[in-house]
Amino acid sequence: MSQFRTIYEAGTPRSGVIDNLAMLLLVGSLLLFTFVVYLRRTHPEPHMDWGDLDLTSIVIPDEFHWGVATAAHQIEGGLRNNWTVFESSNEMEQSGQACDHWNLWKQDFQLISDLGLSTYRFSIEWSRLEPEQGVWEEGPLQEYSRMVDDLLSKGIRPMITLHHFSHPDWWEEKGGFSKAENIPEFVNYCEKVHNALSDRVSIWCTINEPVVFSSMGYALGQFPPGKRSIRLCISVMKNMMRAHARVYNLLKSKNPNSSIGMAKNVTLFDPTNRWSPIDWAASRLLDWIWNGAWKRAILKGRMFGSRIEGARSSLDFIGLNYYTHFITGLFVPTATKDLDFQRREHEIETDFGYPMYAEGFRRAIEYASGFGVPIEVTENGVADASDSLRPEHLMRHIWILSEAIKDGYDVKSFHYWSLMDNFEWAEGYSMRFGLYEVNYGNQTRSLRQSGEIYRDLIKSQLKR
Repeated sequence: MSQFRTIYEAGTPRSGVIDNLAMLLLVGSLLLFTFVVYLRRTHPEPHMDWGDLDLTSIVIPDEFHWGVATAAHQIEGGLRNNWTVFESSNEMEQSGQACDHWNLWKQDFQLISDLGLSTYRFSIEWSRLEPEQGVWEEGPLQEYSRMVDDLLSKGIRPMITLHHFSHPDWWEEKGGFSKAENIPEFVNYCEKVHNALSDRVSIWCTINEPVVFSSMGYALGQFPPGKRSIRLCISVMKNMMRAHARVYNLLKSKNPNSSIGMAKNVTLFDPTNRWSPIDWAASRLLDWIWNGAWKRAILKGRMFGSRIEGARSSLDFIGLNYYTHFITGLFVPTATKDLDFQRREHEIETDFGYPMYAEGFRRAIEYASGFGVPIEVTENGVADASDSLRPEHLMRHIWILSEAIKDGYDVKSFHYWSLMDNFEWAEGYSMRFGLYEVNYGNQTRSLRQSGEIYRDLIKSQLKR
């Protein structure tokens, strides 16, 4: 009996350790389960049965602005900038003459008018105005001024973007946004354009999709300058925010009536498996980097642990670019060649590879409303060469827009991307986003069926 007692007592400490480990595992599992349940409730991923909805039941306020968007490098042609140098040095498809919009803009503006649109978002090409450092060309600025006048004569509101992925090659050689000491040169360019056009242009975007530009150019290496550094990418993000803040405060001081914002790409990050804590952790981390850090800079004046002087409340409106959601898990791609867009079983794949997820447009609007300023939808579109998906894409997203406005969200405009097919950055001419199809052989534009649907929808809203 005493021998048995000795053996039993000797085993007690070991069983106690096992019991403690089991308890820790149990508590940890319960915490993870609670964490997942909380995230599932606070970050829903709604999917709608579109066949049961009447997508024609759209009601948009009379003062709403219907429009399209473009970017200078993608349509103007005949440029030398950071992109043309990057294209040449990396043996990529050349942008070349693009859509020859620089020579055909009067015709293209008539196409906008023919659609019955009341707003047009386009960008100024800095490299045309300052092809060499300190050398300013007045002729191109005067041409942009004539563009503004022509739009206004047609009853179309010009919305100008000051930086849409492209800038002079000399500025790129100096490091561009990667060096804070280069910011004054960007501010100077913005000031000159604003001085020339702000008497007629009331609404301005300082920078288009700063997170896309910084991540694609400095982390994934797909945009100029083709770097692969997370540290450098974060530095560029912060410098772009500093540049935005300086431009915003300077231009507001010069013309308080100017409405100034930034165009933010809101990509939604959803876990591959909604019951996986690992997938949830990956999606929340990406959301914080892509969306949260930028939002914190505007609301709190801080980004990635750094104070961004002048950034707090530096928005009169938020430009919302929305395309899709990104389904992710443990594996996070570190290069664009590794990108394999996942989609839910019922989602439709676009030519770009990512799924059409119109339901996410409502989520993006809700996110943008958190800035406490009016929302301008600065981009929404789909790559669809056959034009078989674009009509449905348009109707779904505009129906979502109508419902959001009905529910009280302050959305002022919708700019479809894009007016016409164009040079789609790293993808070249392979992706077709246009309401107008472009024949690059003879530069003719042909209105697609989706363009007719967009035009007729706008007319029906104006007749109410």
